[in-house]
Amino acid sequence: MPGLVIRAMEHLLRSEPACEVQAAGSVPAPAALIMVRALAYLLFVLITMSAPGPAAAQRFGGNAPVCLQEWQWGGGTYNSCQYRSLEECRASAAGRSAMCLENPYAPRPPQQGRSARPR
Repeated sequence: MPGLVIRAMEHLLRSEPACEVQAAGSVPAPAALIMVRALAYLLFVLITMSAPGPAAAQRFGGNAPVCLQEWQWGGGTYNSCQYRSLEECRASAAGRSAMCLENPYAPRPPQQGRSARPR
C-alpha cells in the first residue's frame, strides 16, 4: 500500500494537471501548476510523517536478580534491574504503579545438591 501511494505522488509531481479547454494559443497559468504540485508534495509529506515508527524493544539492564517494572502514563512500562532482594524492590515500589519480578537475564548461581553423573 505505501508503494502505491508513493507512485501516485510521483505521478502527480511529474504530470501536468488537466486543464479546461482554453482559447487557441493560451498556456495554463504557472501559478496553478505550482499550486497543484505543492499540494501533492504537502500530502506526501503529511502521509510520510504520520507513519508510525518502529516499536522499542524491551530492555532489561543490570545483573541484579530483581527488577522493578513500573507502568507509565500512556501505557508504557519501564524496567529497572538494580535490586538485590524482593524486599528492597517492594520498598521502592510502594505507592507506585509498579511490581517486582525476577530478572530473567541475571546470572544464576549453580544448582547445589544435584551432581552430573556420566551415563
